[in-house]
This record gives sequence, C-alpha cells and structure tokens, in this order.
Amino acid sequence: MAIIAGIDEAGYGPVLGPLVITAIAFDVPEGDVDCPLEKLLKDAVTGRQESRKHRIAVMDSKRLYHARNGLKLLENAVFPFLRSGDMKVTTFRQLLEALSCCHTGVLDGYPWYAEKDYPLPLSTNIPAVLHYADLLKYVFHKQHVRFRRPESCVVAVKEFNSQVRLLGNNKASVLFQHCIRLVTNVWNSCDGRIKLTIDKHGGRDKYYNLLKGQFSAAKIKIVNESAGISHYRISEKQKDMEISFVEKGESRCLSVALASIFSKYIRELFIKLENQYWHQFLPDLKPTAGYYEDAQRFLSDIEHIRKREKIRDDILIRIK
Repeated sequence: MAIIAGIDEAGYGPVLGPLVITAIAFDVPEGDVDCPLEKLLKDAVTGRQESRKHRIAVMDSKRLYHARNGLKLLENAVFPFLRSGDMKVTTFRQLLEALSCCHTGVLDGYPWYAEKDYPLPLSTNIPAVLHYADLLKYVFHKQHVRFRRPESCVVAVKEFNSQVRLLGNNKASVLFQHCIRLVTNVWNSCDGRIKLTIDKHGGRDKYYNLLKGQFSAAKIKIVNESAGISHYRISEKQKDMEISFVEKGESRCLSVALASIFSKYIRELFIKLENQYWHQFLPDLKPTAGYYEDAQRFLSDIEHIRKREKIRDDILIRIK
C-alpha cells in the first residue's frame, strides 16, 4: 500500500484563539498513488457545493463555513470520516484525544478551556453522520482505500507567543515547525510511496533547506520551485515521498481540503469556549472569530472584565 496525504492549517492570521494544523492520510493501492483522491472517492465525496445533496462536500473550509450558517457542513465531513475509521467521538475532549491535538494539561492554563467539555456534534445529526459514514465505507471497500487516523496540532496563544519569541519573532517558523512534525509522522508510518500535499506557507517558495534540516539522512531532490508549487522528492532506502507545497492547495487537492475542514472545525470549537467564557460576564457581548478588526472590538468590549478577572494578555492575545 501507498499513502496519499494532505496538511493544512486554520488560524494562522488571527489575533485571538489557537493555531490548528491537521494531517489527513489515506492508504491506497500502490498503483493508485498518482490517481487524484477526488476520482477514487467520487461516489462518496464532491468538491462542488451544488452537488453535495447525496455526497459529502469536501472543499476549502472557507467555502463551507460561515458563522451565520453554523458548523453543520463541517461536521457533515468530519464525523463521517471519523466514523468510517471506527473513531466514535461524542465530546470535544474525546475529539482532542482522538486527534492527538495537544496535552490537555496545557489547556488548564486558560480559564475558558480548563475542565471544559461539551457534546458533539453540535449542528448535524447522528443519522446523517451514519449514512455518510456507511457511504464512505462502501466506497473505501470498493476502491481498497483506508482512512487513517487524522492527527492535529493545536498551538494555544501562550505557547504560540513563546514559540514566536524563541524562533526569532517569526510566526512562519512556528507554523513550519509544527507542520514538519506532522510530515515526519506520515513519513515514519509508511515503508513505501507517499504523496503528500501541503498548502503553501504564505509567500514562501523555497523549502529545500528546511526539509534538509529535518531529513538529513535522506536524499532530497528539488523537482520544482515556483510561485504556484514547490515540489520535492525525498528518498531513503525503500521509502519515497513526493512532497508538494501548493498555492491554494485546499482548493486543488481533496486531502488538503479535508485537512482544512478538520483544522477549521477544531479551531471553531475552541473559539466557542472562549466566547462562552466572556459571555457569562457580558450576556450581550457579540462573539468574535478572533480576526484582527473584530478582535480589536472584542478586546475593547471585554477590557474592564479582563482587568477585574486579572486575565494576562499573554494567554489571550497573540504577539504576531
């Protein structure tokens, strides 16, 4: 068997809330590693909103999620894929554990996360989840595909700030550091061929030296480095990985789109807890998604509560 995988993040730009990065991987027959997942899974998955009635919509999470519409479309992807891999998740904390998101002890340093849990899913319904999960299982069996356990990395604000300072005040380095850990885990889990696609990290086009620092014992070949795609081949003994950093990868690759969905969903669950915490003090407070302009409004609205509750900026506000 070979692996087709994708990695994407949510929350790289906001002022509030965590950064979340997710790796999604599928075992596929060796002969299908170069076949687009969209083609292999076309009977269960669609990348077009207009045709999602009888299939699971897997596309850029920004196209699926709008605060006014809730989390239903994200959950209609997340939970069937989890169920198809025999991962039964019914609470927020179970989801974090299933995806190896973070050490739960870290969350205890945040009053809005500490000892907090709630049932999942929030917006979709279990019959829909089970229907889509059965559809996925049928297509996986027909195509000899297996959905591997996803892995996510949640970097909460204090940890994010600390790592930014440690890495030369460069948040791009923080993103790559966590991304490459997920890449390494995919690499270590397979002895054959791997085809891995990652959404590009901002405007970076050259990744050779960064990859060489992680895979020093392997042979790394630059296939292409351009504004649209940076493509490398990493080889060691019987292992071979094609790794591509692709601009707008979540719009061009199903595995990256699914990673985008998982990351966005997890981040929104964290943001939900943060909004709930402040809402207990200010019932009329408008919730925030944490992005710059609205975050300034939100911080202004809660300023007197922050002072009263002695909430330190370093656990609330990102420095980058």
